[in-house]
Order: sequence, then C-alpha cells, then structure tokens
Amino acid sequence: MSAALVKAAKQFDALVAALPLAEGGEEAQLKRIAELQAENDAVGQELQRQLEAAEKELMEVRELFSQAADNCLNLKKPD
Repeated sequence: MSAALVKAAKQFDALVAALPLAEGGEEAQLKRIAELQAENDAVGQELQRQLEAAEKELMEVRELFSQAADNCLNLKKPD
C-alpha cells in the first residue's frame, strides 16, 4: 500500500510539473483570456463568412447543374 501511495504521489508531482506556469498572476490571465476570446470571435466571424460564401456557391452550382440536366433532357428526341 505504501508503494501505491508513493507511485500516486509521483504521478501527482508529474502532473503538477506539466501544468503551465501562471505568469503575471490573475490580471495577466484575465487579459490573456480576453485576447483569446477576441481572437475566437474574429475567427468565428471569418468562418461564418466563408460558410455563407460556400453556401452561395453551392446554390449556384446546383442551379447550373439543374440547367444542364434540363438542357440534356430537351436535346433527347422522343421515339
């Protein structure tokens, strides 16, 4: 049981060592969080613009495909 306790303590120490250091304290962390949120918002807006452009392009392609299919059907002569 003591070996398991020592092993758990070592694992805990390893996990603590792997954590990033809190540089600058709480104020710096809050500032970084705000920066990341702003960056996330900007990326989200860009992704939304790209999605809208892709949806518009898809609608155009579907319309062109529909026109092409109609043209092919109109070219066939009835038997």
